[in-house]
Parts: sequence; C-alpha cells; structure tokens
Amino acid sequence: MAKVKNKYFIKRSRGEKIFNVFNVILMLMLVMFFLFPLFNVVSISLSNEHAVLRGDVTIFPVGFNGQAYKKIFTHASLWTAIKNSIIVAGVGCVLSILALSIAAYPLAFGNFYGKKLYNILILITMWFNGGIIPTFLTISNLGLQNSLWSLILNSLISAYYVVIVRSYFESLPESIVESAKIDGANDFKILFQLIIPLSKPVLATVALWVIVGHWNDFLNPLLFIGARDKFTLQLVLKEMVLDAESSVYSISAGGDSDTVGAAALGQQIRNAVLVVSMIPMVVLYPFLQRYFIEGITLGAVKG
Repeated sequence: MAKVKNKYFIKRSRGEKIFNVFNVILMLMLVMFFLFPLFNVVSISLSNEHAVLRGDVTIFPVGFNGQAYKKIFTHASLWTAIKNSIIVAGVGCVLSILALSIAAYPLAFGNFYGKKLYNILILITMWFNGGIIPTFLTISNLGLQNSLWSLILNSLISAYYVVIVRSYFESLPESIVESAKIDGANDFKILFQLIIPLSKPVLATVALWVIVGHWNDFLNPLLFIGARDKFTLQLVLKEMVLDAESSVYSISAGGDSDTVGAAALGQQIRNAVLVVSMIPMVVLYPFLQRYFIEGITLGAVKG
C-alpha cells in the first residue's frame, strides 16, 4: 500500500531544526537548573548523618534516615498548625476572590465620575502602604490580635490582583454586559452569573497566588499571633528549626559524643521543613495548571 503524504506537513528548514534542537537543550538545562535545589533538599533530608556532614549528598539520598520527618510529624503543635494554615488559606482565598471581583467589576464596566482617579489611587497603594507599625496598631485596635481573622483580613485584597482581574474583565466583550442589562439583570446578577463564570482562568490563577501567599506567610503570624493554639504552619516549622539548632549548641557545649549526629539532624530538619511546607502547593498546582497558564497568557496579552 502506497504511503499517503500528509498534506498539512510543513517541511522545516535546516535553521529551524537547529533552533528547535538548541531550544530543547536549553529548556532541559533550565529544568535541571531549577530542579537541582529541590532534589538536593529532599536528598539531604533523607540521607544518613555522616553523608550529610561530609557533603556527599547531591540529587540522590546517600543511605536513608527518616529521623527529621519523624521529629516534624510527631511535634505536638504540628497538626493544629496545619489546620490553622488550611483555614486561613481556604477562607482567605474565597473572601479574596469575592472582594477582588466586586472591586474589579465597576473599574472594568462602570461608568461613573472619577473612575480614572480611583484606578490611579489603587495603583499608588502598590508602591506605598501604611507600614508595619500602623498595621499592627490597627489590628490591635480592632481586637483581632491572636485571631486567625487578623491574617485573613490583613491580606484580603491586593492592588496588584485588582489590576489583573480588572484587565481580564476588560478583555471580555462589553456587549454581553449591555445585553444582560437590557434583559433586566442588575450588576450583582451580571457579576456572579455572567462575569465570574467567564473569568475562571484569571480567578483560578489569582486564587493559587492567594493560597500560596497565605500558606507561606511568616511575618503576619509572627506579628499578630501569640497564642500557641493559633500558630500557623510556618511559625511551628520555624520553631522546630530553632529547637534543632539550640540542641546542637547544647550538645556541643556539654562535650557530648553525639555532636555529629545532632548537627546532621539539625541540618536535615531545616531541609525537611522546606519539603513539608511545599508539599500542599505541589499537590494543588496540577489541578489549577490549565487555568493558571491560560490566565497568565490572557493577562499578558491584555496588558
């Protein structure tokens, strides 16, 4: 049977082939460059103490030692901290998306006096803010100290995210809003039943950023949370690292023969802490990847 040629096949020039080969090699090198630190951190956290201290660990574990993870997962406050971080990230994400959508809608589709001024004022807050001390005093005066609401409300809305969501809203055809108004829909109905469903890519992208921001936040919990039962994951992980380092100093000062093991364990705990803190985000990202890429692309084109 004769071979049928693909009529859509485009013959590439020699220059294009060379470029594609170079491009693939470059991308592979970048992937290795970005993944090496990750593999190194995981490997150090799982290797035996002597290999860690000798610096023999690169991208694969040398031996096996799970003591660092045992220390972390048996810590008394860990699971409470994880629960608090999930609450802050989950509730904060939902409320942030709601607030950002409500703020961006009138800036994109509204026709009111001073619209440009409001946009400028929002942009100004991207470079200038109240500072740490006024923010701390405000949270204290509102009675939100030692409350998870202090972490949620303090990061509820970001000028940068408002600009991104507004830009995406502006890329939608204005005719759909006008048609909905002709049919008798009010602004809230248009926003929640029309604009938000059409804006899943950008909202999923921003949602991922908000969740990552809350999950990795260390400064705000350090400032506003003093009660141990309200500690978030980052505070507890930092506490574990400090405890491990202080143990090394105590053993060294006492002349204990297990100084080598303690020093290695301290280093392994530091690396294991990084692994534990990023696991939820690594698990979450694949589910939002499609929306994330689409939202970034459309936002860039619109911008």
